[in-house]
Amino acid sequence: KHSGNVTFDAIINIARVLRSKSMAKQLVGTVKEVLGTAFSVGCTVNGQSPHDIQKAIDAGELAVPEE
Repeated sequence: KHSGNVTFDAIINIARVLRSKSMAKQLVGTVKEVLGTAFSVGCTVNGQSPHDIQKAIDAGELAVPEE
């Protein structure tokens, strides 16, 4: 388990690096993949659960850049 905290900007940067390996059609899908991994290892994002961040993205409360 990982007990660290990662910023949302870092998650977006990680998703950009992994974009070419992802099967997602858009960057937002790759961001969600990275958030799922963060959840699996027990990491928080901006002090929140990665699951809550995914919900905020789905609800349109948190924007993910196009690329």
